[in-house]
Amino acid sequence: MTRYPGRSTGIGAERPPLPNVLPVPATLGTPITEATAIALRQIVFGQCPCLVRSEFFSRGPGMVFREAEQQLAYGLTFIGGDMTPLARSVLMIVQAQVLRTILFETDPNKTLKTRRDPLEPTRTIQKEALVAALADIIWRAGSGQGVLCLPSKSGVYLPESPQFNQDGVTEKLQLVPFGKWDELVTVLRRYIYIFQEEPGPAVLLLLYSAVLSRGLDRVNEDLMGRAANYSGLTNRSHLVSFKGSISNSVLCLLMTGRASPYLHNGVQYRGDEDNAAVAETGVLIRSPLGLLLWMGNEEKTQAANLGSRLKTPIFPVWLVICCDQTGLLFCLDRALMRDYRNEYNFQLHYFTSSHYQTSETILNISTRGFEETDAELPLSTLDKIIRTKWSGARVNWNGIAPFL
Repeated sequence: MTRYPGRSTGIGAERPPLPNVLPVPATLGTPITEATAIALRQIVFGQCPCLVRSEFFSRGPGMVFREAEQQLAYGLTFIGGDMTPLARSVLMIVQAQVLRTILFETDPNKTLKTRRDPLEPTRTIQKEALVAALADIIWRAGSGQGVLCLPSKSGVYLPESPQFNQDGVTEKLQLVPFGKWDELVTVLRRYIYIFQEEPGPAVLLLLYSAVLSRGLDRVNEDLMGRAANYSGLTNRSHLVSFKGSISNSVLCLLMTGRASPYLHNGVQYRGDEDNAAVAETGVLIRSPLGLLLWMGNEEKTQAANLGSRLKTPIFPVWLVICCDQTGLLFCLDRALMRDYRNEYNFQLHYFTSSHYQTSETILNISTRGFEETDAELPLSTLDKIIRTKWSGARVNWNGIAPFL
C-alpha cells in the first residue's frame, strides 16, 4: 500500500504509560438497574437479550492520540481495537470536537492555553481537549445537563436473567448525573483513562452517556418521529445495526444533541394521495460541526437529503463520509463561516482515519477566478465531496496524489 508523503508522526512509537489511575468508587453515582440496562440495550441495539459482539462492548477502539508535539499530534490513532464503520465515525466526531476545542474555543473557562502550534499539542493539551470534547457532546445531548456512564472495575450489578444477558460492560455501569459543567469536566478528567483503554468500551460509554443525557423517551421520540412512552412501545427503531454500519441517528445525536434519522433541515412531510402525510423531523438548528457525504454517485448522494444546517456549521470543521470511510475537513480560519467572500479562495486541511497518513494534507480551494479549461479534468472522490458544499470548486492538492 502506498504511504502518504511526509515525515513520520511517531504512530508506531512506544506510547507513554498511563498515569496512576483511580478505580471508579462505588459511591460515585448509582449502579445501573435492570430496567435501565434493558432499555439502553433495546434503544441502542434493538433488543435485549441479544447477541453480543465484543467490538461493540469491551473490545472497541480507544481514544488514543498520536505522538505529542509532532505533525498530526491533534489526531487520534484509529488503529486499536476492533473497528466497525460506526465506531470509526464516532471517533471522528470526537476528533472533530477536539479540533473545535483546540482551534476555536473562546470561553475563558474552557480555552486551552498553549504557546505551541495548536495542531501540534502537548500531551497535557491532548488530554484536556479530549475531556472537553466528550463533555461538550454529553452536555449538548442533555441540553445543559448530563449523565456520565462509567464502568466499575470490580463490581457487577446485574446478574444474568431471562430479560438481560451480560455483555461485559452494561452490567458494571455506574450512572453519574451532573447539573454543572465544571463538575462533569472534573470527573471526566479523573477517569479519562477509561476512554483511552485500547481495546476498551470508549465508544459504547460515550453513546450510552449521550442517550441517557438526552433521555430514553426523547431519544425514542427522535427515532420514531412522534411522542413516545418508552415502556409501552414495541418494534421500535434503534441506533446501532448488528453490522455496525454508520447510523444517521448516532451522527445527529453526537453532533447536534438529537437522534434524528434524517439529515434535512427542519420538518418535512412524506405522503401521497392515498396516505396521510408523515412528519419527518430533521436538524432543527445550525449544527456546531458539519457533515459532508458522498454515497458513490450523485443520485445516491442527493437521496441522503443533507441539509444546509449540517453543510454550513457554526465552526469550519466537517465530518466527511464516503460510503463507510470517514475523514475530516477543517479550516483554521473561523471567518470562513462568517462571510461568503471568504469562500472565493481558502484552504482546507484533510485528516483521514487511516494511520498511513503521516503529514498534513492542505488543499487550496477556489470557487472564483480559475480557468474553465480545467473543467474536464478527472475529479477525485474528495473533490466531488467538496463540490457538494462549494459547487464547481477547484481543488489544488499541492503536489500530493489524491488518496480519496
